[in-house]
Amino acid sequence: MWLINCQSLNLEEFVKDVPPYAILSHTWGDEEVAFIDMSNQDKVSKKEGYQKIEATCRVALEHDLNYAWVDTCCIDKSSSAELSEAINSMFAWYKKAVVCFVWLCDFASFPDKTLAEAITSFESREALEAKGEGFYGDLPQQTAAEIDLRNRVKKRLGNCKWFSRGWTLQELIAPSRINFYDKEWNYFGSKLELACVLSWITGVDTSVLKGRPLDEILVGRRMSWASTRTTTRVEDIAYCLLGIFDINIPLLYGEGEKAFIRLQEEIIRSSHDLSIFAWKADVNDLRRFRGLMANSPAEFKGCQRLVKPSFEWNNGGEYGLTSRGLRTDGLIRVGRGEADQAGSYFMSLGCVDERQRKLVLAVSLRQYGPGLFARRKPWPMTTVFDLNVYSAAKLAHPQYICCKDNASLEDTVMNSRINAIQIRFSDSIFDIDSITVFPQADWDLRNSILLSFQRPYYWGMWKVKVRDRDDGISIVCVRSSGWLLYGIFASNRIPSALTRDDLLPSHVEDILQRLPDRTSTECSGFIHTVKDGHLNLGETGMEIPATLLQVESIETKQSRTGMKLMRGLFRKNISIGQF
Repeated sequence: MWLINCQSLNLEEFVKDVPPYAILSHTWGDEEVAFIDMSNQDKVSKKEGYQKIEATCRVALEHDLNYAWVDTCCIDKSSSAELSEAINSMFAWYKKAVVCFVWLCDFASFPDKTLAEAITSFESREALEAKGEGFYGDLPQQTAAEIDLRNRVKKRLGNCKWFSRGWTLQELIAPSRINFYDKEWNYFGSKLELACVLSWITGVDTSVLKGRPLDEILVGRRMSWASTRTTTRVEDIAYCLLGIFDINIPLLYGEGEKAFIRLQEEIIRSSHDLSIFAWKADVNDLRRFRGLMANSPAEFKGCQRLVKPSFEWNNGGEYGLTSRGLRTDGLIRVGRGEADQAGSYFMSLGCVDERQRKLVLAVSLRQYGPGLFARRKPWPMTTVFDLNVYSAAKLAHPQYICCKDNASLEDTVMNSRINAIQIRFSDSIFDIDSITVFPQADWDLRNSILLSFQRPYYWGMWKVKVRDRDDGISIVCVRSSGWLLYGIFASNRIPSALTRDDLLPSHVEDILQRLPDRTSTECSGFIHTVKDGHLNLGETGMEIPATLLQVESIETKQSRTGMKLMRGLFRKNISIGQF
C-alpha cells in the first residue's frame, strides 16, 4: 500500500505494519496527479490536482496523522496486478482509515442556519416514520416549510457530483469517521452529524451510516443505493460495489456490461439472498421475458425498502449456478386460480416492502423447455398473497431458470407452445392436487399443457384422481408426423404397454391406433369423454396454434335416472292412449 508522507509529500510503500493514515474521497478533475508524477515534485506541483493533495496532507497533520492516501496518485495503474489489488482492497482501505476527508469541489457552505435546521427536520421526520412502523395509516404530510427546506438542501448539497458517482458510494459507507469539507476546505459536518441528511440524499439507511453491519441489509436494498449512480467506465459500476457485497472478482476492463453479470454471479454463489432478483425492468423495456439477472443497478431503483419478512416462507429451497441457468430445488411453486397470473410459476424472493410487510414478493416464471424457465413480465414485481396455496404446489424435481438475457429468448419461450397440447377438465370433479404427469419436464403443470418445444414428435401422459376417490383417469396423447392421437382410460384399466418407461412417440402412436375405443371411459360413477379442438396460446397479438383436449364428465347415476324417467313417461302415455 502506497501512502503519502504528509511532511515531505513523497510516496512511501508499506507491505505490513501500515501506519495510521487519513484518506481522501473526492471526484476527479481534468489535471489529476498520477502515481508516476509524484517522482518529480517540481513538475507535479504545477498540476491543478496537486492542490487537493496538499490540502489533504495539511488537514491530516491537523489530526496528528503523518500519512495520507489519495486514489489519484497512490495506485500504480501501469501495473494491472496492482490496480486489481487496489480495487479489490479499496473498501478495506477506506474502512481502516483513521478518518476520511470528503472534499466537495462544487459545494459552498450554507450561509445561514439552513443545514442545522435541515438536520433537525430530517431527524424529526425519521423518528416519526420509525414510530409509525408496523402501522398501515399514512404518516402526516410534510409541511410547506419542510418541503422548502428539502428543496434547498437538494439544490445546494444533494446536486453535488460526489453524490452521483459510483466509487463514492463505498467511500461514504466504509469509513466509520468522515469529515465533510466544502470547496474552500471549510469543515461543515461529520458523517454522524449529517447521517439523516445523507440518507435522504443517497438512499443509504441511516443505521448503516451509523455503523450497522452491511450483511444485515438485503442484497436488493444495497443494490438500490447504486441505482442512480454512474461511472466513467462501464465496468466500474460493478467493480465499485465489490466491498459493499464483500466479494472479490478479477478485473477485466473491456468486458463491458458483463462485469455486472459477473458481480451478480459471485453474489449468488456467496449468499442465499433471493432479493438479488427483486429488480424490475425499465418501463421502456417491453420484452415479455428476461433472464433472472439485472442489466445494471438502475433496475434496482424500486428495492430501497426491501426487508426480510417476519417469517421464513421459502427457506427450505436451494439454488446454484450451472451452465443451464439457476438450478433450483424446492424454490419454484405452482400458482393456481389467479386469473391475472395465469400461465406462470412463481419463485418467492424472501423479502417484503417494509411498508406492506404481509405481502411477500416473488417473480413470475414461464416454462419454455424441459425443466427450463424464464422470468415472465419483468417490469412488475408479482406479489404473493396466499402462501398456503403456493407452498402446497411445490415442484418436486429440480428446475433451471435462465439467468442471462439473449436475443432469441423471447422467441424461444413463445415458440415452445406452437402445436402444444392443453387439457381442460372440471376441477369440481377432479382433485387438481393429485395430478401427476410423464415426462415431468415436458409439462407446463400450471396450465396442463404438454409443451412442444418445437419438436415434431413427442408424447405425454396425464393422470388425476376423482375428488374423494382413490381412482381416476389417465390421458395419453402423441403428436407424430403431423397427426394427433389421444386416449382416455380409467387409471386401473390403462393398457399395460403404455406403462413402460422407454416408450417412444412411434410406440405410443402404434399402441393407440390398435385400440378400437379410446375417446371415453367410465370411472368412479362418471363417464369421461375427451374431444379435441383448436386453441390459440398466444398473447398480445401473437398467434400460437395449439390443440385443446376437453374432458367432459357426466355422472352415470344421473344418466340412468333420466332414462328411467323417460321410460316411465312413455309407459304412462301408452296407458292413457289405450284407456
